[in-house]
Amino acid sequence: MTFLVYHDNKVFMYTTRIYYQDTDAGGVVYFANYLKFFEKSWYEYLVSIGISLPEWEKTGTYVLIRNVHVDLIERLHYGETVHVETAIKEVRNAHFILTHKVVKSGKITTRGETKMVCVDGMGKPKRIPQDFKNRLLANSKENKLEI
Repeated sequence: MTFLVYHDNKVFMYTTRIYYQDTDAGGVVYFANYLKFFEKSWYEYLVSIGISLPEWEKTGTYVLIRNVHVDLIERLHYGETVHVETAIKEVRNAHFILTHKVVKSGKITTRGETKMVCVDGMGKPKRIPQDFKNRLLANSKENKLEI
């Protein structure tokens, strides 16, 4: 079960169930799998605002995660349904920052942040292309999640 929908103030919301594959032997979500939840949410968010990473890659622009922060507040268990909210926090010439919240039954269980950078085909840093940047900026107004 996966749903994609916009939420308030251009925050993107990705909804999913916690599957057995997401958990450890104790039935709670394994910490590294939160990064997968974040990635599914930010990737779909970018697609929804007209940024197709495969198309940008054809032009020599690749997006990489420079760093990530995850704050595990409350455990999630097999079978639960959660919402992953993603928003654009900051856009600069060479990077952008996305914030994430995992929410269960209206309560925040996890907070996160990813710093994304653009590189060329050789892995060298490059500026975010103007059209790409404009799409990010158009969707970042009043679009901050508290971390």
